[in-house]
Parts: sequence; structure tokens; C-alpha cells
Amino acid sequence: MGLQIGQALGRGTRRTLSASGLVLLVSMLLYQFVMVGAINTLVATSLPPEVVSEANAAGGIGFTFPVSTAVAAAITVLAVLFGVAVFFVATRLLARDLSSLGSIPPSLVSRRFGWAFLSTLAVSLVLSILIPIGLVMLLVPGIFAAVSFQFAVFAVGVEDCGPVAALRRSWELATGNRWRLFGLLLLVFVIGAVAGGVGTVVSLVDPTAAQYVSILINSMLLVVTYGILADAFVQLREGSTAVGGTPAL
Repeated sequence: MGLQIGQALGRGTRRTLSASGLVLLVSMLLYQFVMVGAINTLVATSLPPEVVSEANAAGGIGFTFPVSTAVAAAITVLAVLFGVAVFFVATRLLARDLSSLGSIPPSLVSRRFGWAFLSTLAVSLVLSILIPIGLVMLLVPGIFAAVSFQFAVFAVGVEDCGPVAALRRSWELATGNRWRLFGLLLLVFVIGAVAGGVGTVVSLVDPTAAQYVSILINSMLLVVTYGILADAFVQLREGSTAVGGTPAL
């Protein structure tokens, strides 16, 4: 059976409106708040004072942390690593049966945590290079790669795949459904673009407040997106042979 977009949207949203979705939202908010603040601090502490003054006069760099450049850099790295963990844990929590989303078993989160973390990091690094290159050089290959490897992190988190196996598994699940996946991702992108306009409007009044608003909106959109993708993953996974020995979620 092919991907049912309406079902993915409806049930995916229901997945986010659960205890699991709430925990992920809080985690996403923390991740984005720390990341944005650390990057702002890096910018503010690295630029000459006169440039910072001009930037503040033009609307400001945004909220910063009272730390040095070196500490801000360390916080940025830690935030990235925390984000990697949040993303693969999100796949485990949201790709379960709808009736199970009200609980968060510690064993589900901790299962092969180190291996999953390293695999997700490797997959993220590969895709962060592969997809932008495809988009810049030739638009279609970049979109094709983005659609084909959309489930790689899910394969790591849910099926305990390694990096190469995860990319292969995502390609397998996307085969025959790429146009529908493209339509689903395009719809999510349009919704995100419209929601992002709220931050743009707020920036006209208070740039710093706009960053807080953007963090909230982006965090909500990320969780909803993962919920929708989780349902799409579950749909395509049904009837497909899971990687050997995979525990059912």
C-alpha cells in the first residue's frame, strides 16, 4: 500500500499531541534556545565593538549569554550533540502505536543509545553535505536525495541500523512513494513558511522578541514534522521486511 498523505497528516498530528510530543517540544525548545543564544554570543564576542554597536543600533544581534567566545563555542558544540540525541529519540517516541504515546519507557530511550547517537551523527553529517550540494549544483538531485533519505534517522532510531544501512533502508522505503513524499514535505514546508512569517512581523517591532517567537514556532513545527514523518514511516514500514532482529515499537 502506498503512502496515505491524509492519514500521515492526521495521525501524525495526533502523535505530537501526546505526552511524548510534549516532552519532545520541551527538548526542542531547550535545544534551539541554547543553540541560538550561543551563536548570537559567538557573533557578539567575535566582532569588533564598533560593528556590534552598529548591529545593535540596526536592531540588535539578539539575545546572548554572558560568557566568553570560547565558552560560547563549546556550548554550541554541546547544543549540536544534544540536538542529535533529541532527533533520534524523537523517532523512537513518535513511531510507536498511538495508544503507547502517553508513556515514555526509559528502556526505549536508552536502548543502544551510544550506537544510535553515533549513527545519527554520521547520517546527519552525510546528509548535511549531500543534500545542499545537490540543491546548489542541480536542484532536482538535491530534492531527490532529501526525499529518498528522509527516513534515515528513523531507521537508526527505530530499527537500530548503522549509518550505511539506514541510508539504504530509507531509500528502500521511499521507493515507489517519492512523489507522495515530495508532496507531503512540500506541504509541511509551505506551512512552515507561513508560520515563519509571524517571526518576520514581530522582528519589525522587536528583533530579540522575534528570535524567541521563532524558536517557539520552529520547535513546534519540528515536532509536528517528526510526528507526520513518523506516521509516514510506520505506514511504509508495514509489510516491509524490517532489518533483522528489530524490536517492534
